[in-house]
Amino acid sequence: MKKTDRKTRKLIVQCATCLVFVAFVFVMTILNLFWPKSDFSENENRALSPGVDASAANIFFGDFDTEFETWFSDHFMLRDRWIEIKSSVRKDLGAIENNGVYLAHDGRLIQQFLSYDEKTVENNISYLQEFSEENDVKLNVMLVPGAAYGEAGYLPIGAANVDERALIRQINGKLSDQNCIDLTEVLGTKEQSWFRTDHHWNEKGALSAYGAICRKVLDKEPQAFNLTKVADDFKGTMYSKSGAFWTKGDPIYRMDPKDPLTVKVTYDNGTESDSMFMDKNLEIKDKYTYYLDGNHAHVHISTSAETGRKAIIIKDSYSHILIPYLASEYSELEIFDLRYYHDQVSTWLTDKENTDVYVIYGIETFAADSNLSILW
Repeated sequence: MKKTDRKTRKLIVQCATCLVFVAFVFVMTILNLFWPKSDFSENENRALSPGVDASAANIFFGDFDTEFETWFSDHFMLRDRWIEIKSSVRKDLGAIENNGVYLAHDGRLIQQFLSYDEKTVENNISYLQEFSEENDVKLNVMLVPGAAYGEAGYLPIGAANVDERALIRQINGKLSDQNCIDLTEVLGTKEQSWFRTDHHWNEKGALSAYGAICRKVLDKEPQAFNLTKVADDFKGTMYSKSGAFWTKGDPIYRMDPKDPLTVKVTYDNGTESDSMFMDKNLEIKDKYTYYLDGNHAHVHISTSAETGRKAIIIKDSYSHILIPYLASEYSELEIFDLRYYHDQVSTWLTDKENTDVYVIYGIETFAADSNLSILW
């Protein structure tokens, strides 16, 4: 009798557990279906799935399952909170990274750089050499190391990355005909030069690079600048990727030369501005777009600097925070992002004697970008 009672109780517990689980799944599904939906995730800085195609053709022959799974995941109730909990639990359990981002000391979120394609690097070196030879110009090449190099002292034990210093010097060695500016000699030796929550360098890192350009390209001392804090809650790409949503944001600064400079900025969409800074972008998640309004195929800047010189800058987004410094040294700047600009840059080389050509990339982008093949 007692044995029968135990079996009965065990069966009741199993059935109750099953019913609770089914009820939980049912309630969560209903709640999730009616939970308020959003088109964009501020924390992840990306568009969310707009929905699924529930047509018979897509259900039986299309990608309905994948679309539904993506939609359900993107719009799961309290999604940001679950992502943060996952990241926090991983850190508490000893994980040193989450989603390709090191959870470093002092609240820093540092991008992993684990590998690169050697063929892509070799190709990009060849493209620069060919562009230089065909157009009879010497390039000023600046490859920017990431925080994994410059702030290696903050990395958790066990963090492994590409040796960025060795890679940059290897590339510079193969570009010996060009004027290579080795930033590994000036970055990471003093105060923090990168944002804590983003992969880009900050105003201090860009200022160090500006000083290096003045000395190695322009043969002069850098000008003095006034820095004004305009925001203190920038939460960048590493914040979005890592799920470490408890991390405090970074400050954003405006940089103005002490000798007044007027500018006229013309963007590829026809928009004109009298400033290199977009105040309206301080109201959005990606505050790094405060500098030059983010990514554009081509930007033209004319300035009141009476130098009679022009800069052509072939770049990725690392240059955006540098250009407000560099603009004080040039009467004109032509800025090209080859991810979006597909015409010949060489057509802008109309006065080579008074033109400085720059190639400014983060080292990880340079090692992965195939767009340099369309330089001309």
